[in-house]
Amino acid sequence: MPGWRAKRPRVPDYSLYGLVVRSARPLDGLEAAPPGAPIDVEIAMGASGERATAWASCAPYFIGPSEAGGTPSLLVQHDLARGYRFEYADGTQFVMDPGASSIACWWSDASTLEDTATYLLGPVLGFALRLRGVLALHASAVLIDGRAIALVGPSGAGKSTTAAAFAAAGFPVLTDDVLAVRMDGAAALAFPSYRLLRLWDASEQLLFGTVGQLPLLTPTWEKRALPLGRDYPFHAAPAPLGALFVLGERQSDAHAPFIETLPAGDAFIALVANSYANYLLDDAMRAAEMRALEPLVRSQHVHRLVPHRDPARLGALVQVVCAAARDR
Repeated sequence: MPGWRAKRPRVPDYSLYGLVVRSARPLDGLEAAPPGAPIDVEIAMGASGERATAWASCAPYFIGPSEAGGTPSLLVQHDLARGYRFEYADGTQFVMDPGASSIACWWSDASTLEDTATYLLGPVLGFALRLRGVLALHASAVLIDGRAIALVGPSGAGKSTTAAAFAAAGFPVLTDDVLAVRMDGAAALAFPSYRLLRLWDASEQLLFGTVGQLPLLTPTWEKRALPLGRDYPFHAAPAPLGALFVLGERQSDAHAPFIETLPAGDAFIALVANSYANYLLDDAMRAAEMRALEPLVRSQHVHRLVPHRDPARLGALVQVVCAAARDR
């Protein structure tokens, strides 16, 4: 037929962090959203959006640590009318509107679509949650007896490795690195992210006895991807939030791994320190965070989890957390 062109298969809308996301390009590892669900965020990938020159007169809102050559790891600019612009050291850029309902992103020849998706599904959508008034914690979460158990801590604390150990023991993973929490009446609900854990080579060797067998997260990054769903279960639905375990510094104490009770004040400070994208919060977002954290602290379900320095004790840590979670 003259003028006929084959149509590309329609990319489904996706569901993660309690948001329904529409993207013109497929995003691996994400759950399809229910048909007809209202769209929260529209994503244009590879968009010919506003380049850096359009933001030249806008002062920096946040500058991350410099990498080799003096280039900031991250530059964020803020304009009341246009929203936020993110630029990473590899040239990947995002522009988010003030209400976090649309995100345009593009990348340089030195980067890839996979790199862009990694930024998008982590820090960019993590900040979008904060703009939309959703509490997001720097945490992984697993499901124990129907409740989401949060493993809270900064980068390098061992959240993903610990979540992978739970998955290897048969416990479903709910999210890795970003935990979105919303209140449903008096109950806190934890929302799932995507079917993937991000692991360093050392974690792969510890957990599986192999090095380099897991696929790279992207062609240009050193972290590796552990797919979730078949051998390592994933929980794709919201779950009531149970206990929160703040990962402490690893110790050689013979009693480690062990759990310590956190007084309310210490629990509050620990959660504030490990809220996601907290370096970008303005006064209004910070006030919303304080209101959201109050019922979590009041629940008295926040503990400190002290791992052992010996990685062979990771299985014991899983048992300690399970016992504590089931004791509530």
